[in-house]
Amino acid sequence: MIKPKSHEFIATKNGGQIKITALEDKDRQTINQIQSRTRDIKKDFAAGDFTKPFYIHAQTVPGTDAMSQNKELIQHQIQDLENGSILILHTNDKLLANSINQFMSYQSTEHRVH
Repeated sequence: MIKPKSHEFIATKNGGQIKITALEDKDRQTINQIQSRTRDIKKDFAAGDFTKPFYIHAQTVPGTDAMSQNKELIQHQIQDLENGSILILHTNDKLLANSINQFMSYQSTEHRVH
C-alpha cells in the first residue's frame, strides 16, 4: 500500500527543489521510502535520465531535454528532513536554470492533487 505523501516542486533563481514529505511525521516506513526514492531520482537526473517523468506524464516534460543535454552543469544535492527529503538542483547557467524552472513549474501543476 502506498502511503500518502506531499510533493512540492519549487523553482529557484539557480534551479529548483523537489520536496517530498510523509503526511504522517511518525511514519518511518514511508519516510525511509521517500529518502531512498529521492536518492534514486538524484542518480537518474545526474545521469541525464528523465524517462520516469516521461512515463508518468506520457509526454516529454518541459525543461528535461536541456537538463539532459547539460547534465554536467547541474549540481544535485539531497537534504534529508525529519519527515522526508529535498532534492536540490543548482546551476550557474541562466538558460539551464530557466529549463529547470520550466520543469518545476510543470511538475507543480501536474502534482497538485498529491
